[in-house]
Amino acid sequence: MATKVALLLGSLRRPGNGIRIATWLTPVLRQAFNDTGNGAAPHQPNVDVVFMDSTNPPLPLGPIVDGSHVPSDIRDPSQHPNPAVREFATFVSSCSGFVVLSPEYNGTYSGELKNTFDHLYWEWRKKPVSIITYGGGGGGRCATQLRTLLADRFKMRVAEKNVEIKLPRSRDGHTPDWLEEYRPEILQTVEELKQLIEDKS
Repeated sequence: MATKVALLLGSLRRPGNGIRIATWLTPVLRQAFNDTGNGAAPHQPNVDVVFMDSTNPPLPLGPIVDGSHVPSDIRDPSQHPNPAVREFATFVSSCSGFVVLSPEYNGTYSGELKNTFDHLYWEWRKKPVSIITYGGGGGGRCATQLRTLLADRFKMRVAEKNVEIKLPRSRDGHTPDWLEEYRPEILQTVEELKQLIEDKS
C-alpha cells in the first residue's frame, strides 16, 4: 500500500493564487516523493500525494457548532458525532504526512485553515508536516505562526525548512514559470519530510 501525503490548501478563494500554486505544486511533490535517487521514478509510486481541495469533501467542514464535546475528547476518528468531521478525521488519520500551503492574510494564516485544524486534535498529533507559504513578502510571519500552532499545540513534527513564495506583481496564471525558482527549496523540504515520515514508521 502506498504512503499517503496530503497537500492541504489554506485558502478557499476561487480563482486565486493558492489553487494556481497547488496545481503546479502537486506534480512536483509527487515526483519528488517518488524519486529513486537516480533520476527515475519507480514504476509503481510508493507515495501517493493527495491534493485536498478545500471546496470538496472531506472538506469544507464549516464552523464548529457542536458544543457537546471538544475535539481533544475524541481519540477514535470513528467516534466523531458529525459525519463530515468523522470522514475528515478518518482521512487525516490515514495520512503519513502533510504539506500545508498557506497564504499570508494580514500577517497571519487564514481563518478557514485554522478552522480546519481545530475540528480535530489527536488525529494531527505527531504527524510530519512541511510548511509552504505565499504572499507579497513570502509569508514568513504566517510560517512562524503556523509552526507554533502545529508544533506546540498539535505536537506535529514540523520540517525545519520552510518555503516562502513571493508573489510577483506580474505573473502568468496559466504557465507559472516564476514558481520554478522555488523548486530547489521544495525539494529540500520534501527530503526532510521523507525522513520525518520514515522515522515515524
